[in-house]
Amino acid sequence: MKVGQISHDKAINFILGGKAFVTFQNPTSGNRFTYKVVKHKLDDVYFVNVLTGPDTYQFIGTIKNYVFRHSKKSKISNDSRSVIVFDYVLHHLGMRTLNTSIEIFHDGRCGKCGRQLTDPISVETGLGPHCRKK
Repeated sequence: MKVGQISHDKAINFILGGKAFVTFQNPTSGNRFTYKVVKHKLDDVYFVNVLTGPDTYQFIGTIKNYVFRHSKKSKISNDSRSVIVFDYVLHHLGMRTLNTSIEIFHDGRCGKCGRQLTDPISVETGLGPHCRKK
């Protein structure tokens, strides 16, 4: 496993941590998309944004009850590759049927609080020691 790579069984907890920056990569095709998934402060809703340029993220939709929904307010269409990939990966992670060739990476920060990950278990899970307990 590569540094920053998250196993499929730990990926949902990381993605829905509250402040996750996650990359999905298919090494066979070379396709790679990076997303920012942020929890709404008052509700059990997560906002999903895709990286479209250097430090530029565009809103694509929401997650509620583990289901991704493309937003009509998104400037990126629902048939865009980045939207299709996010929906596919989240759905198959939830069903535990994601193809093992798909790699999932974090950016070195905790998916819940955003702090730098330093210990080996934190790097493996994408969540810091205090955030893993919550």
